[in-house]
Amino acid sequence: MKKIDDNYNFQDAYLKMMEAKEHHRTIEEIVCDLKKELVPVKEESFLIHAMRLILELDAKKDSPLYTHLQSPMRQTLYLIDVYYSIDMREESVDMDGERWQRIAILLDEIEMTYFVNIGFPNDGDLYHDERDEKIEVSLPTFMGYFSNAVLSYEEQTLDRIVRYLKPYDGYIKSRCGFGIDEALKFIMHVRELNNGKLNSICQPFADNLHFYSAHPEEWYKLTQKFEERGLDDPRDWWHQPELRGMLDSLTTNPGEVAVHESKELMNVDIAAESLCQILKFFSYDKDSQKGKTVYYAGKHHSESNPLIPVGGKYICPCSKFLFEGLFFRLDDMLIKDVPTKKYKQNKDFAFEKKVAEVFRTFFPEKAKIFANYSLDGISENDLLVIIGNTCIIVEIKDCKFREPFRDPLKAYDRIKRDYQNAIQLGYDQCRRVEKVLLDGKDVDILDADDKKKVLYHLKNGNISEIWSIVVTDFKYGTIQTNLGNLLEKDEDALYPWSVCIDDLEAFFLLMKKILKGIAPSRFLEFLDYRERLQEHIVCGDELEICGWYLNDREQFKEYADKDTVISTDYNMGAIFDAYYHVGLGFKSELDLEYKKYYKIPDYPRSFELNELNGDIIERWK
Repeated sequence: MKKIDDNYNFQDAYLKMMEAKEHHRTIEEIVCDLKKELVPVKEESFLIHAMRLILELDAKKDSPLYTHLQSPMRQTLYLIDVYYSIDMREESVDMDGERWQRIAILLDEIEMTYFVNIGFPNDGDLYHDERDEKIEVSLPTFMGYFSNAVLSYEEQTLDRIVRYLKPYDGYIKSRCGFGIDEALKFIMHVRELNNGKLNSICQPFADNLHFYSAHPEEWYKLTQKFEERGLDDPRDWWHQPELRGMLDSLTTNPGEVAVHESKELMNVDIAAESLCQILKFFSYDKDSQKGKTVYYAGKHHSESNPLIPVGGKYICPCSKFLFEGLFFRLDDMLIKDVPTKKYKQNKDFAFEKKVAEVFRTFFPEKAKIFANYSLDGISENDLLVIIGNTCIIVEIKDCKFREPFRDPLKAYDRIKRDYQNAIQLGYDQCRRVEKVLLDGKDVDILDADDKKKVLYHLKNGNISEIWSIVVTDFKYGTIQTNLGNLLEKDEDALYPWSVCIDDLEAFFLLMKKILKGIAPSRFLEFLDYRERLQEHIVCGDELEICGWYLNDREQFKEYADKDTVISTDYNMGAIFDAYYHVGLGFKSELDLEYKKYYKIPDYPRSFELNELNGDIIERWK
């Protein structure tokens, strides 16, 4: 399954928040009303509806299911935990449209109430001093952290599992009762079950529709047959054998593709003991939430334990959640356990290797790329790319970003500390290299492990442009896309580009796919205009900015030079999912055997820019 985009529209959220500010209730009051709506709903009906919300996210723009939801993925996962927090459920009715709309309104109210409490902590007013500037950082960071699902492709999480966790396979087996390969085989089995059921439901409709659209004369012949059978009412035609599959497709709730019998789930070539432990590892503990007040801003059990048993069946969500549940829980375990105390250090090395691979794959062989180098014989730096007369300095940071506090002023201090340990530190290291390269002297590039070894002699006269990039393993949201919020730098220095490795990899893959041989030179142009966007861009997902450049390069360049605050739109990043549909180019891309038969779906290619103004600019400038 592709990257699930729950990208946040900050402008819409802000306007909603301003409205909610005037009449908001406590979180506990809203959760109480939410539970009242959920008490009578049957468990399987509720879960099928929840799975539908996840599976149909692609259609959220035009679907009434999402009318009131800003963060449907996050809100659905939260709702599952709220459902299982109810002490006594009646389970007397199915989920229906009217009830769902009431629930969706309450979910929206909960989200907006959180943001009001953080954005306006001073009894609904502003402080009118430097504390407002802190809130301007805390609020969008909090919104991004708690409103978005993990914005990455399954292949990228799979790569982390193999790259970081697989070397500890023996230890994981001793602690959890299963190995990494066994867990991955199980996830792929669930994936095949879901895809198989989806195809069995949707394919008959698609095949018949395609056939009769292409051959209208055959449709005429078929309707003549129906009339010969005495079926004059077209509504009766759906029940005939020739169209039965189409009726099943139209009447089946899409969420049902995630429901499987236990025997189906167990029908996989994994040792019985290991399979039992895998099921235990992924299964949702329904008693863990019972009787609790579940808060929206927090970790949700449904994310870490996404496999939900219901009677003799299992609700099996999209494999994205299984990949992520496996990685994040085992990653956390290996960081905390004493016997694996070197895990973080080894993970950092593996991450640096990953980033270097991404750059080496993108740039042509004539580019000179140096990893783990030194310019002064003392300090060590991560990566230097020399292509033509351009130097690209790359620093790599795998630092944990802690959950923001609810108190916006305390949140600011924590956010800034984590930012300084990652993006700021990476930039400072880049800046030191910049100063050496700008000093007007020739430079020896040394091997950091053997500083007497000269890897390359760089003549200063050959340098015309220098760019700095800070690559992170975590997505920091608006404080990363707009470095003007927190980055400390010399007034005359250029901003670096800070980007998560997942976004960088996807951007490089699509640039090469679309632009072929000119991709590296276009990337250098992108760095130039991307730097100019700093200080006047509001964006929670860097791929929106990258997609904007790929879709409408001239408009991107025009607005980069405008002195106006710009808010991006999630449609700008749709180009990545469109190409993923036919194969983006990941090393071990899933479903390639099917993707080769697909066509690129339509996606937005031009945009009306949101130029923020008035009160919004005051909050987002």
